[in-house]
Order: sequence, then C-alpha cells, then structure tokens
Amino acid sequence: MASEDEIRGMIAAAWDAPEGAGQIALVEEAMLHAEASGNAELAFDARMVATNAFHRGGEPAKAFVTFARCLKEYDENPDRRNGQDEHLLLWFFKYIVSSMAKFPEVPLERTHAVLDDMERRYRSGGHSLHAVYAYRYVVASHVGDAEQADHFYGLWDAAPRDENSDCAGCDPTSKAYHLVWRERYAEAIALAEPALQGRLTCSEQPQSILTALMIPYLRTGRLEQARDAHRRAYRAFQTKPADLGSVADHVEFCGLTGNEMRGLELIERHLTWLEKPPTPKAEMEFASAAAHVLRRLTAQGKGDLPIRSGWTVAELAGNLADRAAALAIRFDERNGNAYQSERIARRLDAEPIVDYLPLSITAAHRSQVAPVEPDEPAIAEPDLSSAPTTLSLDEQLDLAENWLREQDPRGDALADRVLGSWRSTVSGTLTAEQQGRIAMLQVSRLPDDDLVGIQAGLMQAASGFAEAGDLAREAACRVQLAIAQFQTQPSEPALGEPVELTMARQAAEEVLSATTDSVLRRVTLLRVAYLETIAGQTDAALASIDAADAEPGHVPLRHRVQSLMMRAGLVHALDRIDQTRDLVGAAVEALRPLGRSNELASALFTYANLVGGLGDHSGALAAFEEAAAVAIDPELRRSARANAGFMLVNTDRADEVIDDIVEHVCLMAAEGEDRAAAYSRHRLAVALATTRRFREAAEVAEEALAYFADEAEEEQVIADECRDLLARVYDEMGEPLAALAQLEALAAGRGGFDDAGYRAHLLERMAEVLYRVDRDREAGLRYGEAAAGYQAAGERPAAARALRRRILALHYGRDPESAIEAIDQATAYAAGADPEQEPGIVWEHAMACYDGAFVLADHRSYADALAIAEKAPELFRSIEAFEEAAFAELRHGEILVAAGDPRSGERVLRRVIEGLPRDHQARAEAAWWLARALEEQGEAEKARELRKAYDLPERD
Repeated sequence: MASEDEIRGMIAAAWDAPEGAGQIALVEEAMLHAEASGNAELAFDARMVATNAFHRGGEPAKAFVTFARCLKEYDENPDRRNGQDEHLLLWFFKYIVSSMAKFPEVPLERTHAVLDDMERRYRSGGHSLHAVYAYRYVVASHVGDAEQADHFYGLWDAAPRDENSDCAGCDPTSKAYHLVWRERYAEAIALAEPALQGRLTCSEQPQSILTALMIPYLRTGRLEQARDAHRRAYRAFQTKPADLGSVADHVEFCGLTGNEMRGLELIERHLTWLEKPPTPKAEMEFASAAAHVLRRLTAQGKGDLPIRSGWTVAELAGNLADRAAALAIRFDERNGNAYQSERIARRLDAEPIVDYLPLSITAAHRSQVAPVEPDEPAIAEPDLSSAPTTLSLDEQLDLAENWLREQDPRGDALADRVLGSWRSTVSGTLTAEQQGRIAMLQVSRLPDDDLVGIQAGLMQAASGFAEAGDLAREAACRVQLAIAQFQTQPSEPALGEPVELTMARQAAEEVLSATTDSVLRRVTLLRVAYLETIAGQTDAALASIDAADAEPGHVPLRHRVQSLMMRAGLVHALDRIDQTRDLVGAAVEALRPLGRSNELASALFTYANLVGGLGDHSGALAAFEEAAAVAIDPELRRSARANAGFMLVNTDRADEVIDDIVEHVCLMAAEGEDRAAAYSRHRLAVALATTRRFREAAEVAEEALAYFADEAEEEQVIADECRDLLARVYDEMGEPLAALAQLEALAAGRGGFDDAGYRAHLLERMAEVLYRVDRDREAGLRYGEAAAGYQAAGERPAAARALRRRILALHYGRDPESAIEAIDQATAYAAGADPEQEPGIVWEHAMACYDGAFVLADHRSYADALAIAEKAPELFRSIEAFEEAAFAELRHGEILVAAGDPRSGERVLRRVIEGLPRDHQARAEAAWWLARALEEQGEAEKARELRKAYDLPERD
C-alpha cells in the first residue's frame, strides 16, 4: 500500500496532469490508495481532484458521486476544511448543474434542487449570484424556455462578477451562445470579440469563444473571420474526446458552408468517439451534425461513398439521424416538451448559410470562376515564304517532311496548309504515291492516343505506297502499324515474343532490303527499337539503336533526339544514372537552338529530375525554370513551374513560387490525382511556413496530413514530415498544445531501436513545449526519457543537454527530491569531458552546475549549492566561454551572500564587476548583491553609495 506522502504526491501530480484519460487514471489510483489508507483527509482531497478530472476529462457522470461525497463530508464538519475547499465546492456546483442537464435520465427536478442549493450557499457566503444566474440560464435554454432564458440572462448580465464566475473568456462565450440562439448575431460578436484581445489563461480558450463566433460571423457576412475561427478552434478540440460536443459545432459549420467533404473528413476522424461519448447531449449533437453533412452528400449523389467504419455515406446518415432523434425524444420526455426534437429536426434539414466558403488557400483558388493564367509568351507565326503555294504538291510534301524531321516549326505549319489544301481534292487527281504521303502526313498530325485513327491512316498510306510500287515505304508503314496494334491490345507472345514485334522486325528487314535511303532506314530501326523497348526487350532495343546510329549521312534532329532519349530511358532502367544524365543533356543541347518547344521543355524536365536525384539541386532548379520558360503547352509549363517551386520552398525565394504550387495542387485535385495533390500541399505548406504565413501553412499541411494519415503504412515518411511541420507551425502560432499533439503522434510511431536518437529529439521538443506552458513536472519526465534515448543512440552532447534541462523542469514542477537527483545525474554524466574533444559536454556540465546551484540554494542547501557553484566558472573558462563564466561567478557570489558569508561574497562580486564591460547588463545585479554584502558587514554607507552609483533602489 502507498504511504501517505506517496498518496499526496499522486494527488499533486493529478492536479498538474493534462486533462483526459491519463489524468482520470491518476485520480482513480489516488482515490483507491487514499480510501485504503483510512485517512479521511486524503480521501477527501483525492475525491476533490477526481471531481475536477472527471468533469473536464470527458466522464462527468463519475463526478456526480465524488462531488456528492465531498459536499456531504464538508457539511458534516466545515471547520475541518479551508477556504480553498469551500471555493472549489462552490465552483464544482457549476460543473454538476451543467452536466446534469446533459443526461436525460437525471430528473429535471433534481437539477433545479441542486441549483437551489447552489444559490443558498452562494447567498449565505456573501457571494455574487452571477454564476447562479448563469447556470439557471443554462437549464432554461436547454429546455427551450425562451422567456425564462431571457430573464436569467438579464440577471446574469447585470450581476457583478466575482471569484466564482466563469473566466473572462468562458463567460462571454456562454453569453454569445445565448445571443446566437436569439438571432442577435452582431451583438454576439460585439460581446465576445473583445475577450479575444485580452489574456486568456483558461484551457478552454480561445477555442470555445471562436466556436461560438463561427455562426455569427457567417450570418453577418464576415466570412474570412468565420473561416479563421473554424480552423483555429477545431485544432484545439481534435484530440480531446471530452470536447465531442464542440467538434459537433465544427462538423455543422462544414455543412453550413458547402464544405461537406471536409465535414466527412471530420466525421470519419471522430466517429469512434461515439462509442464512449462524454454525455448523451454531446452524442446527440455530434450524431445530428454528422447526419446533416452526410444527408447533404447523399443529395449530391455521393451516398454510395464508402466510409472507413464499413458504412456508406447514405447508410451512416440514416443511422446517425435515427440515433440523434431517439436521444432528442429522451430529453423531451424528461423536459416535458418537444423542443429538442424540433431543434434536431431543423438541424438535419438545414440549408447552407453560404453556398461555399473556401477553408484554405488551395480551396480558395479552386473556387475562382476562371483561374488567372500567366501571360502567354507570344509565338511568332512560322515564315512559309520559302514554300510558296505555287510549288507543286510533291515539292511541298518534300519540304514538310524534311522540316518535320528537323523539328522546324515551319514543318507543322506547312503540313497543316498542305492538308487543308488537298483535303477536298478528289483522290483520283492524286497519284498513289501522293495519296500515301498525304495519309502519312495526316497520321503525323493525330494525337498519340488516337490509335484507331492512326491505324486507319497507316493502312491507307500502305495501300497507296503498295499501288505505287514503293515497297520500302509500304513496309515502313507496316512497322508503324505493328506498333499501333501492340499499343492497342498486345497479342499473346509467340515463340517468346509478341506477334506485333515479329511483324515489325520482318517489315523492317524488307525496308532495309528495299532502300539505301539512310533517313528511312534509320527511322525504321528507331521504330523497331521503340517497340522492343515497350515490349521489355532492353538489350534488343539498345542493339537496334546502335544500328540506327551507325547509318551514314545526315541525321535529322528529330531522329537524333529520339535516339538519345530512347537510349537514356533504357540505360536508366539499368541504373546507369550518370550515362542517362549525359544522354538527356545531349538531347537538351541538340534542341536548344530551336528556341521554345514542348520537346525541349520535356527534355529539360527529365534532365532536372535526373540531376536533382544526383544531388545537383541548383542544376535541377535551373532546368525546371528553363523548362517553364520554353514550354508552349500550358500543362507542361505549369508542371515545370511547380517543380521549380518545390525546390525553392525552403529558400528566400519561397514567396515567388507559392501561386504556382497552389495552381498545381488545384490541377492535381481536379484530375483526381489525390496523392500528387497531397504531396504538393506538403511542399506548399513548407513554402507558406518559410514566408511566415503560418496560419495558411497549418491549413494546407492539415489537408496533406489527412490524406497521408489514411495511407499510414505506405506514406509514413511524408506523414511524419507533415506532423513535424505542423508541430513547428503550431508553435509559431502560439498553439503549443496542438504542437504537442503532433509531437506525441510522431514519437508514437518511432519505437524501434534505430529510432532512438530521433525519438529522443522528439521527446526533448515535447519537453520544451511542456516547460513553456508550465507543465513542468511532465517536462522533467520527458527530458529524462529524451536523455535515455540519446544515450542509447550514442549522442552524448544531446544526452548531457537533456539531463541538464531536466533540473529546472523538476524544480519548477515542485519535485525537489527529483530535482536534486537530476543535478547529481547531470553532473556525473558530463564529468571528465575533455574541453578540447567535447566542448559541448563541458558547457552542459558547467550549466548543470550553474542551474543546480540555484536549485540547491532555493532549498537553503547552501553548502551543496556552493560546492557546485564554484565549479561552473572554471568549466566555462576551460572552453573559453568567458561571458558565461562571469554569470557563473555572479551566481557563486550571490549564494555566498545568501548563505551568510558576505565577506567571501564581496570578493567574488567585486571580481565580477571589475571583469565586466561598463554597459554589461549583469553589472547592476552584481552591484545589488555587493551592496547587500557590504550592509551585512556593517558598511551601510558604502552600500548606499554603490546603489546610488548604479541607480538601484534602497533595500527594504
């Protein structure tokens, strides 16, 4: 059985613990041990902390019992209790009354009786009835009695506030909800907004007041404020099952703003909370809000969408609507009216307040009627003066074919002109050869995915060439026809290879036998190589490319680039990355003289990815930016800009690329490329964070994480990157608890031995957050865990740092024994470190002595404090940290004076003052302590002169 001191420690730890399941487990253990000890005082104290933990942690029904027992014991012997006990009991009345209304099985008469008892006690104690009226209003509004609610609201608003009133954030929040109910939206904003400008210390703020303001903002057209209120507030609720009712408000907000898919995301995230709702009222609110969103999705034709719970959207909508309605009936039976049923029915059928409110920077961009395109660089019309229309058809065909092979823009223009001129010509007026050539020109103008049209054109061309007796061109058509057939539907392999490949090779042999035209021979071999490539025959494809390159004579640009890029793809598959880079680079150089073209942009895009993968980030960035500059196709240009942007998100150019990445996210989302959109959102969030647009960064990173968290196994790395980013962004936004939640999620997924160092880093970051929000005891625990992880990973300087930071965390966490133990651990771990080899550890050793001396002196353990205080200056000087050494000397002198040795303190303090520059901030503090040392030695006049010289106040 635990000792009484241990039980007191449990109770103290429970008061300091964060709200939720962990705190509830602590109080239940404390109650168990306190009851077993037979100490009535301890049992009372344990039940008091339990009442608080149960109510705030999501199990308020348990608080009914503990509160009743504490109240009974207090009434039996009030003289044994102090004023703090009385104050807490009066405060807990508010918890109990508000909770009783949320359980339909609790008779309304019983709630009114508790309210009457609350009012009696407040009156007898001389307290304001401000809180009493507030909670009489709560019950009146719950049953829908508008007249009584208005009455008590007026009394509440007029009564003076006192120590029993809700805090400066929660009180106006509750009043704002009344004004919203009464449709006085502008008044609600005027009442509640000023509270946001003040200093809110309550754990329920500012998220509760922001939630109360969402609907008033929507109703008054303040859409940006509504969006911001939803985003900011929801983050604080999303990890706390006790706040299920508030989460319901945010689900409803999504349904009222045209954000049903965002609402579905929230429903899926919190649906399991319905398995153990904090109250039936919260259950009813979430079920009805969720059913509203799901009904709207069903009406939009999305009823068959599956949900992770196993339901479809439509099925879950019906289930939750029935659940909410059944709960409303139970409340109405208790309350004696139909108010809750009517309210829930209105919610289920509510229409949006606004058709669509974008909730993030990417959503806002998607909602634009017409996306803003960047200025399109002008492209000069090709000059066809060297191909006048007076030329014969054969001459024009010769020019068009040659220019197309050379990637000359005039080739496209001339081909279009020729086809336009001869499309209406009766085929009988053309020779068979011309018919074949015209058909081939038509094939070249078809999109690559029009395989039916390509095959028809090739067969027409082959027929013309066969009739003309041009066996080489006819066979070349059959090579292309085999490729088109393979791409349409590959046949079963015969003799180890696809039939189409056999056909293409046979036709290619006929070409090579029938002509010495190197251009036709080369392109035929390249086409065979292409088919071999897509058929997976790498060695054969490389051999065909070699044969094509060996053909004599001039190599048209198109063929040269095709050879380079095809070979690059093949050697890349063989992991010959350097060779791939060189081949693609050669293709880029070959295409550059053409100026702007999609072919050059595509080659640059490929080159950028290659050199980026090899670590040449500046080269990759330059290639992406050049690709964006030369691309003609808008999609290619946007993609190149986005990829360039991805590389700049961590740089001082991040602001330049945000719009490009936003556009890329929207395009990917519109095309159903959810994974690509999520990756782009992550990079966008990084860019926004880099430019200190933290709120937008959080919104976009949350969207990215929502996708990656659903793909946990496959996408853990990027999901963790999103969480890490969110932790940093939340911290910058002043939302440390949201940051803590992300760090905890990160650490939970890093339990392997190889993760020890990274997990320790996360634990240390968690400790830093806890320390900043005055959860010092928890911070000390995390620092200890971090130190152990760092030691396991062999990271000695980090371990020394975590051990040192643990000292003050435990001290301010009111755990003196553990703090003193931490001093010993930190100094022992760092002892013996070589200043030359491990200066960081020596610095931590000196700081542990510095902080440890402060802690020991604060507990009046002066001898121990002095023993380590005198070590710190020399340790700092050993690593040439002379300013830190001066501060350490100052602390040593202060402790000497406080310990009753002013003479020794004087010597040390004078040395400090003499060694510091005249404008140094520490001189005044040293002078104050020196003056005290002089006074304690009977030299009051010298002390006064010193204070005057440093403009210090006289000592009281």
